[in-house]
Amino acid sequence: MRKTLLLALLTLLCGVPVLAQADVSVAGGGWVGTSPAQSGGAVMISTSSSIPVVPISLQATLLVPVTRQGGYAITGELRGLSGAGFGGAYVGIGAGIGDLSIGRTTGPVLTVFGGKPIAPHASVELRLYQGLQAGGTTAGFAGLRFSL
Repeated sequence: MRKTLLLALLTLLCGVPVLAQADVSVAGGGWVGTSPAQSGGAVMISTSSSIPVVPISLQATLLVPVTRQGGYAITGELRGLSGAGFGGAYVGIGAGIGDLSIGRTTGPVLTVFGGKPIAPHASVELRLYQGLQAGGTTAGFAGLRFSL
């Protein structure tokens, strides 16, 4: 599992130069999942780059639950930026790979998320993950995201 996690982290970091003028953020928060039933913390690292013509950004995110069961999910995501009318709130969807499952088998993962800025460079974010492999988990994340 450590080799797979290391490979996922290296893939994310290698993708950073591809995202011109990419923003980097880190997040920490609570994690609750099924299959296996677990709760604890989780950390995320994200890179994003906006598309100037439309209010959308592309981002890559690595999520690692800090629980006894562990695991990871690395996803490519589309994040819609709302205007000032919603106070900077955002929503998004993503797909990727991960081993958030009973047998720690790697397979497809989907995510939906939303967030709201609470201070400069800080936002509250909620996420829902669904592992699509046999025994895949349904999990939630609630935490604070800090942009660097």
